Amino acid sequence: MKRIGGERTLAEVLRRLKQENFYWNVGFYALVLAGSTHFFFIFLFLALGVPFLALLNVASVGIYLYCIFGLGFDALDEKDDRLIGWLVYFELLGHGVIATVFLGLKSGFHYYIYALVLIPFFVSSYTLKIRIFRLLGAIVVILFLEIWGVHSVPLIALKESHLDFLHYMNLIFFLLIIAFISYLYTISSNHYQEMLFERSNHDHLTNLYNRRYVSELFCYNDHSRQKKDPMRYALLLIDVDNFKQINDRYGHHGGDAVLVRLAEVLRRNVQRSAIVCRWGGEEFLIVMRGTTPDELTEIAEHLRTVIETAHTTGENGFGVTVTLGGAVSSEEDTFDEVFARADKALYFGKQNGKNRVVIS
Repeated sequence: MKRIGGERTLAEVLRRLKQENFYWNVGFYALVLAGSTHFFFIFLFLALGVPFLALLNVASVGIYLYCIFGLGFDALDEKDDRLIGWLVYFELLGHGVIATVFLGLKSGFHYYIYALVLIPFFVSSYTLKIRIFRLLGAIVVILFLEIWGVHSVPLIALKESHLDFLHYMNLIFFLLIIAFISYLYTISSNHYQEMLFERSNHDHLTNLYNRRYVSELFCYNDHSRQKKDPMRYALLLIDVDNFKQINDRYGHHGGDAVLVRLAEVLRRNVQRSAIVCRWGGEEFLIVMRGTTPDELTEIAEHLRTVIETAHTTGENGFGVTVTLGGAVSSEEDTFDEVFARADKALYFGKQNGKNRVVIS
C-alpha cells in the first residue's frame, strides 16, 4: 500500500483497522502488547545492570514497530500475515534463548518459547506443513534449553531475589499470553460461526433473510412450536409485477436496484418482529406473528401503496408495482399448508390484473 502523506502513522493504521475483521484487529493489538512488554524490559534490564539484554529488547521493540508500520499495510492489503508471523516467531525464539542462556532457566524467559507451540496455529496464512515445522522447531529449542539448564551455568549471575522476581514476572506474563491465545481462539471461533450463519441465512443482494433460513425455521417449528405456542402467524408473499420488462429495459443492474430498494421499503414498513425474506428472484416473503386476516389485509394494502408510489433508481426512477398474496395460519396448519394458500392467493392476484392484494 502506498504511503499516505509520506508516512504511516498510528492514526492511519487505526483508521485502516476499523475496516478490517476481528482477526486483524486482535493481531494488531497483540503486536502492540508485545512491543510494549519489550519496552518495559529495556528499563528492567538497565535497572538490573544488564545493558546487553536491554539492547536486545531495543531490537525487539524495533521489530514490532516494523511489523506494525512497515509491514502492516501490505499485510492488510494482501491479506497475508506470513512475514509478520515469521518475524514474531524468530523474535520470541531468539529473545527467549538469549535471555535464558545469559540468566538461566530460573529467570523464566524460556516460558515464552512454550507459547510458540500454540501461536503458529493462529496465523491465518500458514499451510499445515509450516505450522508443523514451527511447532517442531519450538519443541526442539525447548528441549535444548531444558537440557542445557541442568548441565550449564548462566553467563550472568544475578541475585537470587532478582531471579525470583524475573521468574514469577515471566510466569505471570506467560500465563497471560496463554489466556489471551485461548480468548482469541474462543472469540474468533464465535465470530466466524456468526459470520457463516449470516452468510448462509441472508440473501447477498438485499441482506434479507433467505429461503433457507425460513424453511429451516418452520421445519423445526412445525414439529415443536405448534404444540407449545398456538399463536397464529401470517404469511405475505410479494411479487414484483412485470419484472422481466424491468430487466429488459434497464438491464440486470437496474433490476437489482429495484430489488434492493424494495427490500428497504419492506424493512421500514413492517413491525420489527416480522421476518422479511427474499424467497427467490423477484419474490419476497414476510412472516408476522399474531396477525388476523383483517390486519394482514391492512398491512398488505399499505405496503402495496407505499411501493407503488416509491421511486427506485434516483433521478431516473420509475414506479414499481407488486402483487401480494397472504394467508393466516390456524393451530393445525403446517407451514407448507399456509404457504400454499398464500401462493394460491398471489397467483390469483397476478392472473386478475396485478398490483393488488389477495388474502386467502
